[in-house]
Amino acid sequence: MPKVWAAVLLVVSLLPQPAWAITLEQVPNPRRQYGGWVSDTANILSSSTENELNRLITQLEQRTSAEMAVVTVPNTQGYATPKDFTTQLFNYWGIGKAGQNNGVLFLISVGDRRVEIETGRGLVAILPDSRVQQIIDQQILPRFRNGDFDGGTLAGVRQLTSVLQGQPVANVPAVAQGIDSSLVEGILLLLGIIILGLGWQRSRMPVSLRAERGGRQVLSLTRRDPRTGAVLSSVQSDPIRLFLYSGSLCLGVFLGLSSGNWLGFALPVVAAMATDGTLSRKRGIPFQPVVCQACGRPMRLIQPQLDKYLPQEHRLARSRGRARYYGWFCPTCQGIAVVVREGTLSRHLYCPRCQALTLDLTTQVLREATYSSSGLKLEILSCPICGYRSEREVVIPELSDTDTDSDFGGDSGGDSDFGGGSSGGGGAGGSW
Repeated sequence: MPKVWAAVLLVVSLLPQPAWAITLEQVPNPRRQYGGWVSDTANILSSSTENELNRLITQLEQRTSAEMAVVTVPNTQGYATPKDFTTQLFNYWGIGKAGQNNGVLFLISVGDRRVEIETGRGLVAILPDSRVQQIIDQQILPRFRNGDFDGGTLAGVRQLTSVLQGQPVANVPAVAQGIDSSLVEGILLLLGIIILGLGWQRSRMPVSLRAERGGRQVLSLTRRDPRTGAVLSSVQSDPIRLFLYSGSLCLGVFLGLSSGNWLGFALPVVAAMATDGTLSRKRGIPFQPVVCQACGRPMRLIQPQLDKYLPQEHRLARSRGRARYYGWFCPTCQGIAVVVREGTLSRHLYCPRCQALTLDLTTQVLREATYSSSGLKLEILSCPICGYRSEREVVIPELSDTDTDSDFGGDSGGDSDFGGGSSGGGGAGGSW
């Protein structure tokens, strides 16, 4: 399941970005946020890439005192050009040391499909505009055109830091385009169809539920039942989701490449997400047919008046919105099977005594935390159904003044925790 949602998050991050305008004040300053150099507002860089970028730029600053910020934004609407936005953001933050003006701003505007690298006045000799353009054309844009934002950003920053540390730029040719695009498209289309076909075949395998008179037993869809040892979700639906999202991703890439429009890339994946979400909410067991364990006949989903079949503790959990309950009726056996899908944020609230989602958590502060000493609070877990109660004391960490934890001095006006440098508009840019 984690792999499925990781794929979904990757897809969502590549969807067309919303057309809202972003201002200078809305771009998080990485120096103030966490003491780093990367502000990924457009959500296109992986955490490992951000860590490597921060390492490279920290090393650059330690060796040369030069500062570099890497910023991604959805678009630069509201400004004359992406270049204008980049120059204003550079000077708003004051990138580079005051008096030396040795800063660099590497900006990626996803909606504009534009890269801008702004340089401070003090770097003209070592990093002229022609050299910046060479890095953009040879290292960054070819990778961005293949959708490799991580690789293009890393390659660009590596070359920039090499030049600023006195090392020559590697004259690397553009990324090879030797693979026939039609062959790639055909493979993706065939692979997507095969994967979705396997998922469809897997979804025809029925789920067997035990029908009971009155339906008093409730079987969990997300955790192992202590009485039967059964668990449905990870065994039944998750493999089908893997097929669904993998196949949709292949078809989306195929449509994006063949049409040249990334909206085509998004449609199959969005459709898969909508199908999964809708069926999960309405049926609990989203993809497979449900049959009676006793007679093998199909069961019918019943939702109206389900409360009358639920024990008191489950009615309480349902009324508090901690779980969704689904009832299945067998016309042959005249029995009902009830299953529950717990909410992700509520799964720790199971009562250890009556096994219901009815625990209430209350907190009392016994001692406030200060800047010099930790505090103490009392957490109380109680169940209104069976009367279960437990208490534990939890240490509250000392307070810390993060507002004064800045690595740089200087003030260029505005929201700046860089060194106070400025730019006159030097640098270069390019579109992918």
